[in-house]
Amino acid sequence: MGLKSKSLDKVRDDVPVGAVTREESTRININVPLSMRKRWKMAAAQANRPLTDMMIEAMDKYLSTQKH
Repeated sequence: MGLKSKSLDKVRDDVPVGAVTREESTRININVPLSMRKRWKMAAAQANRPLTDMMIEAMDKYLSTQKH
């Protein structure tokens, strides 16, 4: 008897589906003026969001406007 996987909509609510389906991450380093970094950190704190998420969102928005 073989094992079968369930579709994601049939998984229990307490299973962290987002964590299971998350794409592998990598770290990047960029040089920015200290004043800009401080502004970014302040904006993230005020939005109560991780700076990483906000940077990814900003780059996704930028890339979506570019012609491929």
